[in-house]
Amino acid sequence: MALKLYEYPEAYRDLWNRIESEVDGSGDADESPADATREEFDNLEGEYSYKVENIAKLIRSLTATHDALDAEAKRLKARAATVKRKVDWLRDYVADSMLDLGHDKIEGDVLNVGLSRNRRVEIDSEADVPDEFKTVAETVTVRKAEIRQALLDDRTVAGARLIETHSLRIR
Repeated sequence: MALKLYEYPEAYRDLWNRIESEVDGSGDADESPADATREEFDNLEGEYSYKVENIAKLIRSLTATHDALDAEAKRLKARAATVKRKVDWLRDYVADSMLDLGHDKIEGDVLNVGLSRNRRVEIDSEADVPDEFKTVAETVTVRKAEIRQALLDDRTVAGARLIETHSLRIR
């Protein structure tokens, strides 16, 4: 019988309860209890190990897929940045030539190209800008590495505690 991974703890508990009842003498006397439970334990352990190993293989496969997708995303992002720089250069190139020749608009068969006047603020010196036009952004960063070391040195840090977690390693 193939169990799901989350069903194994209950199967082990049931087996343990049967072993305890056999030790107490309340088990079935038709077959050797030690042989039957050992065989069932070995089967359960083998199935569980097989399932965990297959899940670990799936994790490795999905990790490789993730890494490949991540690398491809970085490559595409770099390519997009290159294309964006080319577009910006071409826009500036056309705008500069139209300004040099005094053209405000070019009408073509498919596209019309025109220059528009825009107003934008350029800051020469942020220090000289009055405070009424400024927003102060404060960033607070907790230095976890230093807190960890302080807790390991048996110091108390308010608002922090050291906890132990587990992570899965697949080698």
